[in-house]
Amino acid sequence: MSFPFVVLDHMANNQRTYQWVNGRIQDMDAVDAPRRQGMGIQTGLLVFTLSSLVMVFAGGALAVVAVVLYSVLFG
Repeated sequence: MSFPFVVLDHMANNQRTYQWVNGRIQDMDAVDAPRRQGMGIQTGLLVFTLSSLVMVFAGGALAVVAVVLYSVLFG
């Protein structure tokens, strides 16, 4: 296997991100590591909890609106 194919095989199999910058291949994981951290477990749990609460209260509000609408329309 020639050298370019070895390099491409390595880049494809180690799950890192590379970009062609000014005639050179640059490892973007090393450059963007602080910016690409994503959502942590605590933030994910907080978002899940808040979205669950919103869904519960939205369901209750929808039920109240449906009951009021039914009582107004059908007396």
